[in-house]
Formats: sequence, C-alpha cells, structure tokens
Amino acid sequence: MRITITAKHVKVTDKMKDYAREKLEKLERYFNRIANISVILDQEGKDNVCEINISTDTHHQLSSIVRNQEDMHAAVDLCIDKAHRQVGKIKEKLKSHKGSDRRKKLGRDVKRLSTRVDKESTYEEAKNE
Repeated sequence: MRITITAKHVKVTDKMKDYAREKLEKLERYFNRIANISVILDQEGKDNVCEINISTDTHHQLSSIVRNQEDMHAAVDLCIDKAHRQVGKIKEKLKSHKGSDRRKKLGRDVKRLSTRVDKESTYEEAKNE
C-alpha cells in the first residue's frame, strides 16, 4: 500500500502528515487489497479540506471529501471515518456473492440424488424415503 500526502494552499507539518499516515495504515488491517491512497490537504477560505482517494486491487475507486472549519486534524479524522465506511461496503460486496446459497443447496441435492442411484433402490423404496 502506497500513501501519498500532498498539501495545497496550506503549510502542513511533518507531525500532521505522520498523524494522517498512522490513521490510514489502519485501513490496511481492515481491508488488505488497497493499492494506493492519496491524501490532499487544502485550505479554502476558512474551511480545512481533506480529500482521500483510494484505489484497490479489485479496480474500485473511492473518494471522500470533508470540509471542516475547526481544525485540520478533525477534517482528517472525519474523512478517514468516511473512507472506512466506504471500504467496508466494498468488502461486504466482495464477500457476499449472489447465488452462493443456491449453489450449495444444488450441490447437496446432487449428492443426495447420487447416493440414491448408487443404492439401486426401486421406485417404491425411493418414494417412501
């Protein structure tokens, strides 16, 4: 996972960059298929703006933008929380495949029917089962 932090129209200290990097590294523990994260810290008037763009190995692109007047740390926290929710949705979509329950049931039915054929039971015996 590669993390790129850039600043526009504002001077960002190394402490702030380390803070954002530390928070973003926690996303990798939650979803290990993240390829690239770019963070853009900006100041537009009185608003502190944090923008996070995430690209994954599964070709998903996520973007979250938060504007906060209070503090740049608060903007980073809110933006990372928003990105965490988005990554959670992608993880759930990848985890739950459509039709997997149907395929499992079909496999059980085929297995049960194949055991009946192996027994060479008559029609009456199969009907009583």
